[in-house]
Amino acid sequence: MPKEEDLYEPIKKTLQEKFSVIGECHLEVTASKIGEEIKQLLDDQAVFILENEKKKPDLMGYVSTVCQSASENKRLIVVEVKSDALRLNNIYQVKLYAEMFPAHYAFLISPRGFNEVHRRFLKVRRSLLSFAAGYRNITVMRLLDDASLELDNELNITDPFAF
Repeated sequence: MPKEEDLYEPIKKTLQEKFSVIGECHLEVTASKIGEEIKQLLDDQAVFILENEKKKPDLMGYVSTVCQSASENKRLIVVEVKSDALRLNNIYQVKLYAEMFPAHYAFLISPRGFNEVHRRFLKVRRSLLSFAAGYRNITVMRLLDDASLELDNELNITDPFAF
């Protein structure tokens, strides 16, 4: 089984490709260090938490879109990667990041996904996969052997890459 760190770059590349239908996507591996471009999107308190509390998602970035008024809109992305099967506490970890740094998109990605017991539990309690007072949802995906990402259609309400 690969180490978690070995999954960052393939996931980063694939997410950037998937977001290209929406706009320009910038992602960074942030498990150990947050770049200045990401810090510029956050308020001072969020930067303080990142640097002092050691609370860092594995990947962070944004997708840049142009809205009808021709102004640029940067939507924050947080990604948590796991090399093992997903567990319920992983949901709370990505939810913490999504709420702390107000993310528009939050991803939980693993090659193994959730086991059947967890999947049945989450299908009944879908609200566990929501954040931002229920207005946004954590997207659960599986990393496949060919480095593509598969959306968990049973647990995801929407496709985050649909425009």
